[in-house]
Amino acid sequence: MRIWKLAVLPSMAAVVLSAVLAAGCASQTGTASESALTQPELPGITVAATPAADLAGLYIAQEEGLFAKQGLRVTLEKIASNQAAIAAQLKGQVDISAQSYVSYIADQAAGARFRILAEASTLKPGTRVLVTTAGSRITSITGLAGKKIGVNGTNNIGTLLASALLAEYGISPKKADFITDPKGYTDMPRQLQVGTWGAALLAEPYATIAEEAYGDQELADTNQGTTENFPMDGYVATRAWAQKYPKTGAAFVRAIQEGQAIADTSPLAVQSAIAKYDDLPIKVTAVMAIPGFPTGSVEPQNIQRVADVMLEFGALSTRYSAEVENGALIRSMIS
Repeated sequence: MRIWKLAVLPSMAAVVLSAVLAAGCASQTGTASESALTQPELPGITVAATPAADLAGLYIAQEEGLFAKQGLRVTLEKIASNQAAIAAQLKGQVDISAQSYVSYIADQAAGARFRILAEASTLKPGTRVLVTTAGSRITSITGLAGKKIGVNGTNNIGTLLASALLAEYGISPKKADFITDPKGYTDMPRQLQVGTWGAALLAEPYATIAEEAYGDQELADTNQGTTENFPMDGYVATRAWAQKYPKTGAAFVRAIQEGQAIADTSPLAVQSAIAKYDDLPIKVTAVMAIPGFPTGSVEPQNIQRVADVMLEFGALSTRYSAEVENGALIRSMIS
């Protein structure tokens, strides 16, 4: 998997990141009058997603008709990087995006305002790995000092995971040269072969593709030390959108929680969903590593953990705290 370089964000007095807590999202069996009260304001929404196994809950919800059950018509728009997806969301081109918490916190620090609707994934063994080519002379983490490392974007979860991994082995992340592939994970296994980088940080199922198609080898798993079982991705709306369309957001959450519950208990459903929606052979998805799929309400301590590690590695310059207030998850930076 690819390693990314963290850029230090400007200092600020306060940054707020809100999340809608999903109460009673698991099922919808109410009366017709209740249904009318919860009818989404928007019958159709667009969700931006970066291809990766972390979003299997989203794909399953779409495949199983869970959004339709809630009165929503969902269009999935694949976007190569976290930054591109969030940029499209801030321009109003998509309604909800599904990306790493790191990217949202970084953009919030720059002035954006978000609400986390639901958690998407947590890091598990093999789901984000650093890989090299089969014949690479780089055989250990220490060999990455001064080398180019391919990532699918800057200032996001990949950069943070890679920085933490390097630090585990006593290497300053500043000694690595992180290079972004604008085409994202789908192009990265190929780029690694042509010598663009010395190593690449890949998410599943693209780490498996690199191994199956090119014989690439895992150099290290990022699921260790500071980032073991790390909170990864979330389903997020802008605060303005969430306030304008509360019933639509609630309907999305109810459906996504059902999808998450299936993903959490059925590896076969995850494999099938990724094979279909990321257009991959089942021989790849059948052996790929599978992330964790949280269910239930957004947990403040999970976002707090991400922010703390961001602060540790220079992605934030002020301390961040997560609190629950009046049913909403309030996140703020404290100097």
